[in-house]
Amino acid sequence: MKNRMNAWIRCLISAAALLLGILLFAVPVQADPTDELLNFTITVDVNPDASLNMDYSIDWKVLDDSIGALEWIDLGVPNRYHTDITPISETIDHIEDNGNSLAIYLDRGYYEGEVAHVEFSMVQDHMYQIDKFVEGETVYTFTPAWFDGIDIDELVIRWNEENAGAWQPDCLNDNGYLTFKTSVPAGNTYTMTVVYPNDAFGFSVDRQAGGSGGGDDYDGGDEYDGGSSSSDFGLALLGLIFVIIMIAVPVIIIISIARFAGWLRNGAGFGNETEKKITRTKIEYYDVCPGCGAAREEGKDNCPYCGRSMIKSKEIVEESQLEKPEKYTKKGTYRYGDSPNTYIHVNVVNVPVSHSRSGGTRHSGTSHRSGGSTRRSGGSSHHSSCASSCACASSCACVSSCACACACASSGRAGCTVKDFFKKSIHEGRVRVTGG
Repeated sequence: MKNRMNAWIRCLISAAALLLGILLFAVPVQADPTDELLNFTITVDVNPDASLNMDYSIDWKVLDDSIGALEWIDLGVPNRYHTDITPISETIDHIEDNGNSLAIYLDRGYYEGEVAHVEFSMVQDHMYQIDKFVEGETVYTFTPAWFDGIDIDELVIRWNEENAGAWQPDCLNDNGYLTFKTSVPAGNTYTMTVVYPNDAFGFSVDRQAGGSGGGDDYDGGDEYDGGSSSSDFGLALLGLIFVIIMIAVPVIIIISIARFAGWLRNGAGFGNETEKKITRTKIEYYDVCPGCGAAREEGKDNCPYCGRSMIKSKEIVEESQLEKPEKYTKKGTYRYGDSPNTYIHVNVVNVPVSHSRSGGTRHSGTSHRSGGSTRRSGGSSHHSSCASSCACASSCACVSSCACACACASSGRAGCTVKDFFKKSIHEGRVRVTGG
C-alpha cells in the first residue's frame, strides 16, 4: 500500500513539473536589448504665453534585427496638449498623434548596425504649476520619455535660462541654456525642474499641469478614433490571461495535492501549534528627493511631487545586529538610532510547527536576501511611480498628485512581443502629421 502511494505521489509530482515547465516556457523571458539610444536631446524654449517650443533629436541604433527592421517608434510626450508637430529630419515619413504619445514612422526599415537620426519639433502646453512650492513662483517639472528595454547612453535637456530663478538638479550653462546631461539605464527615468517668478511669462491657472487633465489620455476631437484598437488589444490581453490561468490552476492544484500527500506521508499532525517569526528590516531614507530636491514627507516612501523613491537603503537585519532589540518585537515601524531618517520595520507572523515521526519538532524557516527586492540593472524597483506600469504602453503612470510630464516609449520591434503582434490595430485611426 505504501509503495502504491509513493508511486502515485511521484506521478503527481512529475505531471506537475511537466505542466510547470510548459507554463514557464509560455511566459516570455527578458530578451537581450535589440536597440540602443546613443543620444536623446530635447531643446526647450519658453514662449511668452508659457507654452514650450520643444525640439527632439534622437540617435537610435539597431543592435539586433532578428525580430525585424526598425520601422516606427512610439515616443511618449508630456500630455495631449501639443500643437504644430513638425518633422525635421528626412528619416521621418510621417508622425501620427496619439495624445500622450507620438507614433513616428520612419522613411524605411533600419537594420542591425544602422543608426536612425530622428528629429522633430512641437509646441507643448499645460506643463507648469503656479505656487507649487513657494507662493509667487511657478514650477515646470519634466520627465522625458524613458524605455523599459533600451538604454539611453546620453540624455541631454537644454532649457532656455531666460527669466529662470532656480532649477534642480545642478547643471551647466551652455550659451544661454541650462544643460542637464545624464545616462538613463533601461527602465529608469530622469526628472528636472525649473522655477520662475509668477510674472515671468503668461502663466494661467486654466493651463496648469494636472489640474485640467494634462496627464490624461486623449479624450476629445473628431479626428481621433482609437476605440477599436483599444478593444482589440483588450480582448487579446484577456485571452492571453485566460490561457495562462487555465495552465496555472491545474499546476497549482497538483503541486498542492503532492505537498499535502507528502505531509501526511511524513506523519505530520493537525495540531495548531505555532511559533512567532519576526523579520526586521532596516530602512534609511534620503533627506531630500534625489530626483526633484523636495523634502521627504513623514511616512511616505515616494516623493509626493515626482514619485521618485525616497529609500536610500533597505536591508533585513538580525536581532544580534540591533541595539536594544527588545524594542523591536511588535509589528510596526520604529525610528532607529539618532538619525531622523533611519527606521526599523518589524513584521511578525505566526508559523505552524509540524512534528516528525520521532516526536521531535521541525520548524519551518524563512530565507531572506540581504538588500531587499531584486532590481534591474541600474535602477530601483520603481524608478519613479511613472515607470512601474509602463511595459509596452506609452502611458504616464503618475499618481494624481504628480505633475511631472512623463510617458514611457517603445518601438515597433524593441523586444515587445505583444505590441509588435498587434502593431496594425494599434496604429489604425490616428491623427496623421505628414513630413515635409
